[in-house]
Amino acid sequence: MPDLVIGRRDSSDDDWHWYPVPVGGEPDGDGPRRSRSGLLLAAIGAFLTGVGLVLLVLSLDNDSSSGSQASPTALPASAGPATTATGSTAAASPTPARLLAPASPGDLRLFIWSRQQRQWLSSDLIREEPGYHEGDVVPFMLRVEHATPSTLYEVQLTYVCRTTDSAAFDYLATPSDADNASLTTPPGPARREDASIPVPDDSAITFDGAGRRFKAWGASFQQTPEGPLPDGACQANKQFKLGLMTQGGTVYVIWGGHLASKSDWGENQGASSQHSPIFIEVTVGQASSQKLGIGPDAIAP
Repeated sequence: MPDLVIGRRDSSDDDWHWYPVPVGGEPDGDGPRRSRSGLLLAAIGAFLTGVGLVLLVLSLDNDSSSGSQASPTALPASAGPATTATGSTAAASPTPARLLAPASPGDLRLFIWSRQQRQWLSSDLIREEPGYHEGDVVPFMLRVEHATPSTLYEVQLTYVCRTTDSAAFDYLATPSDADNASLTTPPGPARREDASIPVPDDSAITFDGAGRRFKAWGASFQQTPEGPLPDGACQANKQFKLGLMTQGGTVYVIWGGHLASKSDWGENQGASSQHSPIFIEVTVGQASSQKLGIGPDAIAP
Protein backbone atom coordinates (compact mmCIF):
# COMPACT_ATOMS: atom_id res chain seq x y z
CA MET A 1 0.00 0.00 0.00
CA PRO A 2 1.28 3.47 -0.77
CA ASP A 3 2.67 5.48 2.08
CA LEU A 4 -0.21 7.90 1.89
CA VAL A 5 -3.77 6.86 1.04
CA ILE A 6 -7.13 8.46 1.40
CA GLY A 7 -10.41 6.72 2.02
CA ARG A 8 -13.72 7.74 0.48
CA ARG A 9 -17.22 6.24 0.67
CA ASP A 10 -19.93 7.18 -1.75
CA SER A 11 -23.39 7.89 -0.49
CA SER A 12 -24.84 5.14 -2.62
CA ASP A 13 -22.32 2.62 -1.53
CA ASP A 14 -21.45 1.33 1.90
CA ASP A 15 -17.99 0.18 0.90
CA TRP A 16 -14.85 2.27 1.39
CA HIS A 17 -12.62 2.96 -1.51
CA TRP A 18 -8.96 3.70 -0.95
CA TYR A 19 -6.94 5.92 -3.21
CA PRO A 20 -3.20 6.60 -3.11
CA VAL A 21 -2.14 10.18 -2.59
CA PRO A 22 0.23 11.24 -5.34
CA VAL A 23 3.68 12.18 -4.09
CA GLY A 24 4.16 15.95 -4.14
CA GLY A 25 0.50 16.52 -4.69
CA GLU A 26 -2.50 17.38 -2.57
CA PRO A 27 -5.34 15.04 -1.55
CA ASP A 28 -8.29 15.10 -3.85
CA GLY A 29 -11.84 15.73 -2.92
CA ASP A 30 -13.03 17.07 0.39
CA GLY A 31 -10.33 15.51 2.63
CA PRO A 32 -7.88 17.46 4.79
CA ARG A 33 -5.36 19.61 2.94
CA ARG A 34 -1.76 20.22 4.11
CA SER A 35 0.38 22.37 1.85
CA ARG A 36 4.13 22.63 1.85
CA SER A 37 3.94 26.41 2.24
CA GLY A 38 2.07 26.01 5.51
CA LEU A 39 4.71 23.65 6.87
CA LEU A 40 7.44 26.07 5.80
CA LEU A 41 5.76 29.02 7.52
CA ALA A 42 5.32 26.98 10.68
CA ALA A 43 9.01 26.05 10.66
CA ILE A 44 10.05 29.67 10.16
CA GLY A 45 7.81 30.79 12.99
CA ALA A 46 9.25 28.21 15.33
CA PHE A 47 12.77 29.23 14.36
CA LEU A 48 12.09 32.94 14.96
CA THR A 49 10.51 32.14 18.30
CA GLY A 50 13.62 30.24 19.34
CA VAL A 51 15.89 33.10 18.25
CA GLY A 52 13.79 35.57 20.21
CA LEU A 53 14.05 33.46 23.36
CA VAL A 54 17.84 33.24 23.00
CA LEU A 55 18.15 37.02 22.57
CA LEU A 56 15.93 37.62 25.57
CA VAL A 57 18.08 35.37 27.77
CA LEU A 58 21.29 37.10 26.61
CA SER A 59 19.80 40.54 27.25
CA LEU A 60 18.76 39.62 30.78
CA ASP A 61 22.22 38.16 31.47
CA ASN A 62 23.99 41.35 30.26
CA ASP A 63 21.75 43.56 32.38
CA SER A 64 22.51 41.48 35.43
CA SER A 65 26.31 41.57 34.92
CA SER A 66 26.43 45.32 34.14
CA GLY A 67 24.39 46.15 37.20
CA SER A 68 26.96 44.53 39.47
CA GLN A 69 29.88 46.61 38.09
CA ALA A 70 30.88 50.15 39.11
CA SER A 71 30.02 52.94 36.72
CA PRO A 72 33.04 53.89 34.58
CA THR A 73 32.72 57.51 35.75
CA ALA A 74 32.42 56.70 39.43
CA LEU A 75 35.36 57.60 41.67
CA PRO A 76 36.74 54.93 44.01
CA ALA A 77 35.38 55.25 47.51
CA SER A 78 38.83 55.94 48.89
CA ALA A 79 39.71 58.65 46.37
CA GLY A 80 39.98 62.20 47.68
CA PRO A 81 38.65 65.32 46.00
CA ALA A 82 40.36 66.38 42.79
CA THR A 83 42.54 69.47 42.99
CA THR A 84 43.43 71.94 40.29
CA ALA A 85 46.53 74.15 40.26
CA THR A 86 45.69 77.79 39.58
CA GLY A 87 47.38 81.17 39.61
CA SER A 88 50.73 82.46 38.46
CA THR A 89 52.63 79.88 40.51
CA ALA A 90 51.06 76.91 38.80
CA ALA A 91 53.33 74.93 36.48
CA ALA A 92 52.42 71.80 34.62
CA SER A 93 55.21 69.25 34.46
CA PRO A 94 55.13 66.64 31.65
CA THR A 95 56.86 64.11 33.89
CA PRO A 96 56.55 63.47 37.63
CA ALA A 97 59.04 65.41 39.70
CA ARG A 98 61.78 63.55 41.51
CA LEU A 99 62.66 64.34 45.07
CA LEU A 100 65.94 66.09 45.64
CA ALA A 101 68.76 63.75 46.65
CA PRO A 102 70.00 65.38 49.89
CA ALA A 103 73.65 64.67 49.11
CA SER A 104 73.69 66.02 45.54
CA PRO A 105 71.85 69.32 45.01
CA GLY A 106 74.71 70.57 42.81
CA ASP A 107 77.47 73.11 43.39
CA LEU A 108 76.00 75.85 45.61
CA ARG A 109 77.37 79.38 45.85
CA LEU A 110 75.93 82.44 47.58
CA PHE A 111 76.88 85.96 46.42
CA ILE A 112 76.28 89.51 47.63
CA TRP A 113 76.38 92.52 45.30
CA SER A 114 78.91 95.28 45.94
CA ARG A 115 77.48 98.56 44.74
CA GLN A 116 80.85 100.23 45.16
CA GLN A 117 82.78 97.67 43.14
CA ARG A 118 79.83 96.81 40.83
CA GLN A 119 80.45 93.10 41.10
CA TRP A 120 79.24 89.98 42.85
CA LEU A 121 81.27 88.93 45.89
CA SER A 122 81.36 85.56 47.62
CA SER A 123 82.58 87.15 50.86
CA ASP A 124 80.99 89.52 53.35
CA LEU A 125 80.85 93.27 52.79
CA ILE A 126 82.70 94.16 55.98
CA ARG A 127 85.44 96.76 55.45
CA GLU A 128 83.99 98.36 52.35
CA GLU A 129 83.26 102.07 52.26
CA PRO A 130 79.56 102.82 52.63
CA GLY A 131 77.90 101.87 49.38
CA TYR A 132 74.40 101.45 50.76
CA HIS A 133 72.15 103.66 52.83
CA GLU A 134 69.38 102.76 55.21
CA GLY A 135 66.30 102.06 53.12
CA ASP A 136 68.32 100.56 50.22
CA VAL A 137 67.96 96.96 49.06
CA VAL A 138 71.11 94.79 49.04
CA PRO A 139 71.02 92.18 46.20
CA PHE A 140 71.79 88.53 46.99
CA MET A 141 72.18 85.68 44.51
CA LEU A 142 72.06 81.89 44.94
CA ARG A 143 73.72 79.95 42.12
CA VAL A 144 73.37 76.17 41.77
CA GLU A 145 75.56 74.62 39.08
CA HIS A 146 74.96 71.09 37.75
CA ALA A 147 71.41 71.04 39.10
CA THR A 148 69.51 67.80 38.60
CA PRO A 149 66.80 68.34 35.93
CA SER A 150 63.09 68.03 36.77
CA THR A 151 63.81 67.95 40.48
CA LEU A 152 62.04 69.80 43.26
CA TYR A 153 64.51 71.91 45.23
CA GLU A 154 63.47 73.35 48.59
CA VAL A 155 65.32 76.60 49.25
CA GLN A 156 65.21 78.16 52.70
CA LEU A 157 66.15 81.83 53.12
CA THR A 158 66.82 83.04 56.65
CA TYR A 159 67.45 86.73 57.34
CA VAL A 160 68.24 88.74 60.44
CA CYS A 161 65.21 90.95 60.98
CA ARG A 162 66.41 92.51 64.22
CA THR A 163 69.22 92.22 66.74
CA THR A 164 69.67 93.62 70.23
CA ASP A 165 71.27 96.68 68.59
CA SER A 166 68.55 97.68 66.14
CA ALA A 167 66.49 96.56 63.15
CA ALA A 168 68.49 94.86 60.37
CA PHE A 169 66.95 93.39 57.18
CA ASP A 170 63.34 94.17 58.05
CA TYR A 171 61.92 92.53 54.91
CA LEU A 172 62.95 90.98 51.58
CA ALA A 173 62.40 92.77 48.27
CA THR A 174 63.43 93.05 44.61
CA PRO A 175 66.82 94.72 43.95
CA SER A 176 66.39 98.33 42.89
CA ASP A 177 67.03 99.78 39.45
CA ALA A 178 70.25 101.27 40.81
CA ASP A 179 71.68 97.76 40.85
CA ASN A 180 70.40 96.50 37.48
CA ALA A 181 73.99 95.77 36.50
CA SER A 182 73.89 92.86 38.93
CA LEU A 183 71.70 90.91 36.46
CA THR A 184 74.20 91.14 33.61
CA THR A 185 77.49 90.97 35.50
CA PRO A 186 79.22 87.53 35.78
CA PRO A 187 78.65 85.18 37.44
CA GLY A 188 75.04 86.41 37.18
CA PRO A 189 72.50 85.01 34.71
CA ALA A 190 73.02 87.76 32.08
CA ARG A 191 69.46 87.44 30.71
CA ARG A 192 65.85 87.96 31.62
CA GLU A 193 64.48 85.75 34.39
CA ASP A 194 62.54 82.55 33.58
CA ALA A 195 60.12 82.95 36.48
CA SER A 196 59.22 85.33 39.27
CA ILE A 197 56.78 85.25 42.16
CA PRO A 198 55.60 87.86 44.68
CA VAL A 199 57.28 88.01 48.07
CA PRO A 200 54.47 87.45 50.60
CA ASP A 201 53.65 90.39 52.84
CA ASP A 202 54.81 90.47 56.43
CA SER A 203 51.76 91.19 58.58
CA ALA A 204 54.00 92.93 61.15
CA ILE A 205 55.55 95.31 58.59
CA THR A 206 53.20 97.98 57.25
CA PHE A 207 55.74 99.80 55.09
CA ASP A 208 57.13 96.95 52.98
CA GLY A 209 55.42 98.21 49.80
CA ALA A 210 54.18 96.33 46.74
CA GLY A 211 55.85 94.80 43.69
CA ARG A 212 58.45 92.81 45.61
CA ARG A 213 59.37 89.53 43.85
CA PHE A 214 61.72 86.56 43.97
CA LYS A 215 63.27 85.87 40.55
CA ALA A 216 64.57 82.57 39.18
CA TRP A 217 66.56 81.38 36.16
CA GLY A 218 66.70 77.75 35.04
CA ALA A 219 63.77 76.87 37.31
CA SER A 220 60.13 77.64 38.02
CA PHE A 221 58.29 78.29 41.27
CA GLN A 222 55.97 75.44 42.22
CA GLN A 223 53.94 77.15 44.91
CA THR A 224 53.52 80.39 46.83
CA PRO A 225 56.55 80.94 49.08
CA GLU A 226 55.97 79.95 52.67
CA GLY A 227 56.65 82.77 55.11
CA PRO A 228 57.81 85.00 56.50
CA LEU A 229 58.08 82.80 59.56
CA PRO A 230 57.47 83.32 62.37
CA ASP A 231 54.40 85.38 61.57
CA GLY A 232 54.79 88.15 64.09
CA ALA A 233 56.83 91.12 65.20
CA CYS A 234 60.36 91.65 63.89
CA GLN A 235 62.35 90.44 66.91
CA ALA A 236 65.05 88.08 65.66
CA ASN A 237 65.40 85.91 62.54
CA LYS A 238 62.73 85.26 59.93
CA GLN A 239 62.66 82.90 56.95
CA PHE A 240 61.00 81.97 53.67
CA LYS A 241 60.74 78.57 52.00
CA LEU A 242 60.73 78.37 48.20
CA GLY A 243 59.84 75.35 46.05
CA LEU A 244 61.78 75.33 42.75
CA MET A 245 61.33 72.88 39.88
CA THR A 246 64.67 72.77 38.11
CA GLN A 247 65.17 72.71 34.35
CA GLY A 248 68.73 71.47 34.66
CA GLY A 249 72.06 73.17 34.06
CA THR A 250 72.58 76.24 36.23
CA VAL A 251 69.87 77.65 38.49
CA TYR A 252 69.88 81.21 39.82
CA VAL A 253 67.67 82.87 42.44
CA ILE A 254 68.00 86.62 43.08
CA TRP A 255 66.34 88.70 45.79
CA GLY A 256 67.24 91.62 48.02
CA GLY A 257 67.42 92.40 51.71
CA HIS A 258 65.93 95.77 52.70
CA LEU A 259 68.13 97.73 55.11
CA ALA A 260 65.97 98.97 57.98
CA SER A 261 65.66 102.74 58.12
CA LYS A 262 65.47 104.98 61.18
CA SER A 263 62.56 106.75 59.48
CA ASP A 264 60.57 103.54 60.00
CA TRP A 265 62.05 102.29 63.28
CA GLY A 266 63.14 105.43 65.13
CA GLU A 267 66.39 107.22 65.83
CA ASN A 268 69.41 104.89 66.13
CA GLN A 269 67.19 101.94 65.26
CA GLY A 270 68.15 101.62 61.57
CA ALA A 271 70.55 99.09 60.03
CA SER A 272 73.52 101.49 60.21
CA SER A 273 73.32 101.34 64.03
CA GLN A 274 74.37 97.70 64.07
CA HIS A 275 77.62 96.86 65.86
CA SER A 276 78.31 93.70 63.83
CA PRO A 277 77.46 92.34 60.37
CA ILE A 278 73.92 91.29 59.57
CA PHE A 279 73.47 88.12 57.53
CA ILE A 280 71.27 86.21 55.14
CA GLU A 281 71.64 82.42 55.24
CA VAL A 282 70.58 79.99 52.48
CA THR A 283 69.97 76.24 52.68
CA VAL A 284 69.07 73.95 49.76
CA GLY A 285 67.64 70.58 50.79
CA GLN A 286 69.97 68.84 53.19
CA ALA A 287 73.12 70.52 51.89
CA SER A 288 75.26 72.67 54.15
CA SER A 289 73.96 76.20 54.57
CA GLN A 290 75.77 79.25 53.22
CA LYS A 291 75.76 82.70 54.80
CA LEU A 292 76.82 86.17 53.71
CA GLY A 293 76.40 89.55 55.37
CA ILE A 294 77.04 93.24 55.31
CA GLY A 295 78.86 95.13 58.03
CA PRO A 296 77.83 98.46 59.58
CA ASP A 297 80.78 100.23 57.88
CA ALA A 298 79.17 99.51 54.51
CA ILE A 299 75.86 101.12 55.53
CA ALA A 300 75.31 104.84 55.76
CA PRO A 301 72.44 106.34 57.83
